[in-house]
Amino acid sequence: MKMISVDLRAEAAAEARRLTTGREWTRDGDERALLLLEAGGAWVASPRKARLKRALGGRVCLLWRLSLEDASGRSVESRLVPVLIASVADVRRILADPDSDRVIRSHVEIESAAWREEAVRVANTFATARLAREREIAERPSHARAPSQRGLFDRRADRWRAAHAAALVAGQQAMRERVRAAEGAAAIALRPARLLLALVP
Repeated sequence: MKMISVDLRAEAAAEARRLTTGREWTRDGDERALLLLEAGGAWVASPRKARLKRALGGRVCLLWRLSLEDASGRSVESRLVPVLIASVADVRRILADPDSDRVIRSHVEIESAAWREEAVRVANTFATARLAREREIAERPSHARAPSQRGLFDRRADRWRAAHAAALVAGQQAMRERVRAAEGAAAIALRPARLLLALVP
């Protein structure tokens, strides 16, 4: 039997750093706010802090999100991309114009090309390793054996064989589902950029 060895230490360390950094930014109620945001359209807000208002300098900041999903629609990776617009009037015109909206989306996706390539590479590395493992497990034969002795009226061996056959069928079905899930996790696709937030002065 061929043993598959995959070294994911560098990817695991990078993911641990990313998660640690992300958790430093989270607050109580963030998950609820995200669910509300996902359920509706983009939010429009005005910054309360003078420092942020000065940083905007009369401009509008549009916050877009790009995400990679597997075949089941589960988000594998995501990234926030800010876009600065010169004035509120420009934002209203752009958001009302489908052509301008497409230009901004295209710009966001182009600017995120390097991130997308790296995210796909890491996701595919994990998914490929998982799929190889699931397939290897699925190909292993069962070594369970029935009781070797039975009496004249002893039906334990027959019952064991029936239960074992049923367990094998259920196990094979579960393994096929796991392989299909691993194959789905390996199919990574980019979800179109979505506008989450507009910060107006």
